[in-house]
Amino acid sequence: MDLTKSRLAIFGFSLSTTAPLVLASLHESILVTLPTVFLTLPLALIVYAYVNTYWGPDGLFHYTRVVSTRLGSIQLYSWLLSYFLYIVYTVDYVDYMVLKLPNSVANALTIILPILFSTLVVIELSYLTLFILSVAQIILALPIPQLGWIESIATVGPAPHYLFTNILSSSLLIVCITLIPYANGYTSLSKYVLYAFVSSSVLMIIGGFFKASFILSQLTSLGYVGLIIAEYTALYNLLHHGLGIRRIRLMIPALVILLDAVSLINYNEFYNITIVPSVAALYLTLLISFSVSWIYLSRSGFFNKRRGVMKFTYLMLSIVSSLIMVYGIYTVLAQSSGVALYEVIAALVIPIALGLMLPLRAHN
Repeated sequence: MDLTKSRLAIFGFSLSTTAPLVLASLHESILVTLPTVFLTLPLALIVYAYVNTYWGPDGLFHYTRVVSTRLGSIQLYSWLLSYFLYIVYTVDYVDYMVLKLPNSVANALTIILPILFSTLVVIELSYLTLFILSVAQIILALPIPQLGWIESIATVGPAPHYLFTNILSSSLLIVCITLIPYANGYTSLSKYVLYAFVSSSVLMIIGGFFKASFILSQLTSLGYVGLIIAEYTALYNLLHHGLGIRRIRLMIPALVILLDAVSLINYNEFYNITIVPSVAALYLTLLISFSVSWIYLSRSGFFNKRRGVMKFTYLMLSIVSSLIMVYGIYTVLAQSSGVALYEVIAALVIPIALGLMLPLRAHN
């Protein structure tokens, strides 16, 4: 049986992109979680529609390049920048900030984990690993006292900006559901997108009434590890299978391990330097992907067997999702200053320049 194509493998990949245990442990008020679900539902519905028409290794790049080669290239370059940096800095985040390990142990893991993740992806055992991690997260996320959950109703701060900030930050985790198109699955399994979204959303809402123990908070590292492996797998699928870059088996692991080794100089500063351009590029790549979604779905025949109201609905979903990404870009720009501001500008300008000058086409 091909582990990368089985139903369990695709479901495990899909669920891992939403990091259910992480969402459950956020312990945010229902005033935050409910708007977060409604805010990100359009994203999930567009991802569902995308993989319902085509589900190959080139993911979001496929949909955008069908509409425009240059837009597709800008989306590709910004996506590569965002998720490559995420893979690297999240290893530091898990070792030092989630697990809070002694520096000697965290330093060792900062080298060991990238090697382990690279091996799993290259030998294509990442799908099986993601399924195991997703099941473990679902079990641990159940609000059972014996698992370390304590009854506690979350509240929001008095300032309105606190509410909006929390909604946006919570949405950023669910935004990783856009990794699902890179799973290289079957269009007949597109409903798994909705299953993953609903499951994690429900757990996040329930998490507002239960607080995780210290040990359980550390176990949220399973969710972050799942995200890293899902992103690493998506990156590998896109470059190796989608674009046909055969040397990727050595190139990406070498770069990931090298940068994580560099982060040992000052992991905190490294994290701060890399997260800003990663988030900025993420909003840019998703802005492009969502803004062209209605055009792509129209051309792909997605609306052929559906009534006009569905076509209008997806137009609205495209507009809402795009506006969320515009707001995200604005927020990153407004909150950055000094070197961070230059990083944000570079993360937005460089992919656009590369996409216009060096347009790419998929291999398959």
